[in-house]
Amino acid sequence: MEQAPRRQRKNGRGERRKPPPSPTWCAGTELTKPAASPPPRAPGWTEPPPPATGDGSWLILDRFVHLSRRRRGVVEGDATASSLTEDCAGRPVRASLRIAGPPAVSRLYLHWAWRPQIRGFAEPAAIAAHRNSILFRMSVPFEDSTCWIDISSSPLDYLLFQPYRCEQQRIMFDEDMGILCHGDNGEFTVADLTYRYRQEVDLCLLHHPPPAGIPLKWSINRLQIPPQMKIDLYSWRTDVVVPIDRSLCWVDYYQGILLIDVLADSQSSPIQQQLHYVRLPSQALKSRRLYIDPGAPDPFRRVCITDAGIIKLVCILTKYPPPDDEFTIITWTLVDINQGSWRKDVDTISCLPRVRPSFPVVSLVDPDVICFLLKEKDRNVSWMVEVNMRKKVLLSSALYINEEEEEGPPSEKDRRNNFFGHSFIPTKFSSYLAEDAITSRKLSETMQKDKEERMM
Repeated sequence: MEQAPRRQRKNGRGERRKPPPSPTWCAGTELTKPAASPPPRAPGWTEPPPPATGDGSWLILDRFVHLSRRRRGVVEGDATASSLTEDCAGRPVRASLRIAGPPAVSRLYLHWAWRPQIRGFAEPAAIAAHRNSILFRMSVPFEDSTCWIDISSSPLDYLLFQPYRCEQQRIMFDEDMGILCHGDNGEFTVADLTYRYRQEVDLCLLHHPPPAGIPLKWSINRLQIPPQMKIDLYSWRTDVVVPIDRSLCWVDYYQGILLIDVLADSQSSPIQQQLHYVRLPSQALKSRRLYIDPGAPDPFRRVCITDAGIIKLVCILTKYPPPDDEFTIITWTLVDINQGSWRKDVDTISCLPRVRPSFPVVSLVDPDVICFLLKEKDRNVSWMVEVNMRKKVLLSSALYINEEEEEGPPSEKDRRNNFFGHSFIPTKFSSYLAEDAITSRKLSETMQKDKEERMM
């Protein structure tokens, strides 16, 4: 999904957002409805300032994509709507975005009314975002259902590039892919990193537009990891891929950050110029990965890169087995990328009371602000909260809108994406829109109010 770039604007709506109900529930206290105030704070936390206007210059994008059929105010006259295109089977498709100011979560809408209804078919998912582009995956069924045996044999569309025939495809996993926007004319590069054995990796690249005289297609570069980097590829697991400058960073939350210059000419640039490795802080390396299932996201760690190029590491440390009310949040900033030097910023014990936070995401515009997911297990409700870690101030909170709630209160048969928590995608997409997405923002505000009323 791509929008023409423009000069970035500040949010000028001048609205003051009403504080939503409390995302915490005090054990032993009976409440007939959620409290209409931010959650209580731990000792040492100061009272928050009056609710401020949400920062619309960046968004928190959900990975769940909503397949919209009703066109509920998100296509006609919506500034976020893309142009009409086709999937690899020739069916018309377009995308739009339901925009919500942080800490509320925004969601990508896919308008794909002619998609065949196939039970158990893989749902679309957002993968990555950078500047004015969003990369997402969509599984496209063949016109003749007898042509394929199972879901994994059907072709995949990745928005922003043209799909190819099955014999030209490679197995690619969402967590290994990233997108880097560069230049001033909509140029971008999509990359996938596949680990082979010993010290070898395959770097698959798609440049748009391609270099002069070269057709638009994937290229594969086999890279040797220098032994002095001391990367354990055998146990390496990519948790997130983030862009910075000319590079994409493949991050293992329990090892380090592998930076690869995806714009370098592999024929003329030595490997040492293309690859750079940064180990995590020694304290972060002392912990082991709790979630080892393939595809299971780690809820207690995150590496984010702000719009100013600041690399932040967030760790939520807890004892094992983890109690819900005892945890420590530690953040580091990478102060020297060449030397791999980290500076500890915040070391706060139990800074959010009663409910252990998860899936942190650092603000793109303020490195001191972090948004967390909070889950109330007793009521099966999830919240997003925004915290200034340096000032120890809870700024605001918002209910998480489940994908099935996009068209109204869902029935049991409508539930497709059970939300157990996952990492979110920070993006500056809204800053590049040619006009304000008023229709989209109003839709998000209405959904928040409707869900608050249902909880009362």
